[in-house]
Amino acid sequence: MMHLITVVDARMGRGKSSAAIRYMNEHKDDKRFLYITPFLSEVDRVCKKCDFDQPDCALGSKSRTLKRYLKAGENVAATHSLFYLMDAEAKALLRDMHYTLIVDESISLIASEPVSPWDKDMLMKTFVTEDEDHKLIWTEPKYTGVLKEMRKKIEAGTLYNTDLGFMKIANPDILKSCEDVFMLTYMLKGQYQYAYLRYFGFDYRVIGIKEDADGFYFSNKPDDPPPTNYGGLIHILEDRRLNEVGDDRTALSVSWFNTHGESTPEIQALRNNLYTYFQYRCRGSRKSSRMWTCFKDYSDRLLGDKGRYKDSFVQVSARATNDLSDRTHLAYLANRFVDPNIAKFFADKDIRIDPRDFALAEMLQWIWRSAIRLDHEIWIYIPSSRMRWLLKDWIQEVSRG
Repeated sequence: MMHLITVVDARMGRGKSSAAIRYMNEHKDDKRFLYITPFLSEVDRVCKKCDFDQPDCALGSKSRTLKRYLKAGENVAATHSLFYLMDAEAKALLRDMHYTLIVDESISLIASEPVSPWDKDMLMKTFVTEDEDHKLIWTEPKYTGVLKEMRKKIEAGTLYNTDLGFMKIANPDILKSCEDVFMLTYMLKGQYQYAYLRYFGFDYRVIGIKEDADGFYFSNKPDDPPPTNYGGLIHILEDRRLNEVGDDRTALSVSWFNTHGESTPEIQALRNNLYTYFQYRCRGSRKSSRMWTCFKDYSDRLLGDKGRYKDSFVQVSARATNDLSDRTHLAYLANRFVDPNIAKFFADKDIRIDPRDFALAEMLQWIWRSAIRLDHEIWIYIPSSRMRWLLKDWIQEVSRG
């Protein structure tokens, strides 16, 4: 079926989703579409603008509903939770009905799968084996216990075993079953999607976005955006005292937070800096205009006894939502590195994700939840020297086009 994946690589605000909606509306009479996105709000938007169907019941029933739509040849928009549970019947329907798949940029094609050491040991000894690529294979057909959800993922071909734990990986057979596949992203070589495509041997072409009187559309060439002066919109805090805590290259990374408890001088300084920034460097800011992040597991360390700014916390992985477009005062208290579990998985086949592009792309996706998505000014505190300079370099690059 599908031999070449089309990657639409264009930065935020370039109209990727709008171009996808236009493409689907223009080809509804000669193509069938499955649009996958992580967020129900985006599913609702596509269904409204394109008159698509969507599974709208419990997860187990959603899978059956999806297959009913596919069997009828309907155009469907769905969340990525279903993407990991597509069984052999669903893949056969995609192939037989010649579906075009459009994957929103925010979908996670690969992620660590939480599992306790005890559960992993029991699974490996009793219920599963693994193939030469370390994909898990369920071997106990009569099992109906508490691990039944894990069993569904294994039987869907989405769980792999690594030295550091399980990896949940979208089954490549889903992509291979589609007639065409479009993947919407930005900075491809810094994305897990890039490593995924290489790992499973997919060929791909990269295109961008153009605009005419009718709106945005897919181009036939890599994106060629006009120069944009984000330096006039994104105001990065330059304060030696507040930024000092992030001078080291790995400061504010997951491992850094893991080794710095709530009572350490560094965490106390960062907590005080957050307060100083919002109270004294962002005069006129208010609860509804603030937005800050660090890694979720460590956010309580920065809230203090009073839980100050708790309601302004936005997860570091936040994407694809317009609900925060009124936020103008931001604090990015994180330093992003590729998940070592994921990095090791791909390294076994000599595949490397660009660490600079990964960190920058992740930070930009978070920043673009704010008022900058509407081309409004924002003010941001980035104590990590590494992340701060990545953003500064990117602003200079896009100002040249």
